[in-house]
Amino acid sequence: MRRNRNLVSLVVAFIFVFTLFLYPFAAGASSYAYNFSAGSRTFTDTLGKSYSMPNAPVVKNGVFFVSLRAVVESAGGSVLYIPKTRAVKLSYGKNKGYLLIGKKYATVNGKLFPMKQCSFLEKNHTMIDVRYIAALFAGSANITGEQCSLTFYKIFIGKDALKNEVVLYSEPKRIVSLAPNLTEILFAIGAGSRVVGVSNYSDYPEAALEKPKVGGFFNPSIEKIFALNPDLVLVARGTPFSVINKLKSLHIQVFTSDPHTIKDIYNLILTVGKLTGNVKESLQVVQKMRSVESSIVAKVSKIPLSKRKKVYVEIWNSPKMSVGKGTFIDALIKEAGGINIAENAKGSWPIMSDEAIIKANPDVIVILYKGSVDAIKNRPGWSNITAVKNNAIYVLNPDIFERPGPRIVQGLEKLYEIMYGKNGG
Repeated sequence: MRRNRNLVSLVVAFIFVFTLFLYPFAAGASSYAYNFSAGSRTFTDTLGKSYSMPNAPVVKNGVFFVSLRAVVESAGGSVLYIPKTRAVKLSYGKNKGYLLIGKKYATVNGKLFPMKQCSFLEKNHTMIDVRYIAALFAGSANITGEQCSLTFYKIFIGKDALKNEVVLYSEPKRIVSLAPNLTEILFAIGAGSRVVGVSNYSDYPEAALEKPKVGGFFNPSIEKIFALNPDLVLVARGTPFSVINKLKSLHIQVFTSDPHTIKDIYNLILTVGKLTGNVKESLQVVQKMRSVESSIVAKVSKIPLSKRKKVYVEIWNSPKMSVGKGTFIDALIKEAGGINIAENAKGSWPIMSDEAIIKANPDVIVILYKGSVDAIKNRPGWSNITAVKNNAIYVLNPDIFERPGPRIVQGLEKLYEIMYGKNGG
């Protein structure tokens, strides 16, 4: 509801990352272009969207000049002008540029880029040879007289959980998250500063509490989201189709996720890293999570099946609701070396009777809501349950079990600890 250790693992991880992140580029991503006309302060892209510039493009001695900041920032890049030295620092994705106003040279990623004509200031705005911007974008410029097409390439192309194709032409600078787990992922991989809006229950990490709220999981405010002018909205499966379709009709890019297993969570974190350009950071997060998981799995492998603990997890008390097959918590119980007494009950979130729970006689009881240990102990007929006799009743934070994000392995560790101790197994 709310989810190797050695050289071989590193090799497998490298192959996985290479396939996931580099294949679209090796396969040849489709192009995307800005179209300029000399004398016009408005330019358009291949999607028909219009942008404006403070100065119209001009052609001088065969060189097509455009407004540097307006074009780069429209594509999602950044421009920093240093007045004292008349220098300009640029960034587009992982590409870095540097130039001096009035000089016939500049650099892209440290490599020299000679220019036919110097850059210059016009009404306090830098005008630059469009071919230099093409180099920064790793693209090309096609100039025909008074017309110019500046082509660059998609940084992400893939399908989301709804099988919709998602295409990004630049790293998103303004991101809205409509699910708490997605908010956690964004902050964990270092993209938190670009989050401009979150769902009401996005309460972790603490910095997420300071972000503007855009409504609940099922009923977010389209008006608030639109007002935030996002480049990308991340949603979880279950958000109404009407919301997703409305956002798309407003030309807002939407990516839908739907993880079901711990492996799915890893893949989701890596994909969000690719969407935001935080590839290295997302890989580091996943590697740390895998390390924790591998450690627990190794310990559990030493526990005979006959000595594994039976676990009852209660996510609500009226009626008594537990967790069945296909849920994150069921998967965590098994990986932590436990036996879920509700595993064969009907549905993912089965309603359990007192009789069934007492008969199953769990060794450990886990409560995932604001419950009371004493209230559990005082339930009629429960005094003979092994978990009650041994005071093995735990009220735990539901978020580390139910949110499919980076903290899911904390839930795994906690389950192992309460069943077998920190050094058990």
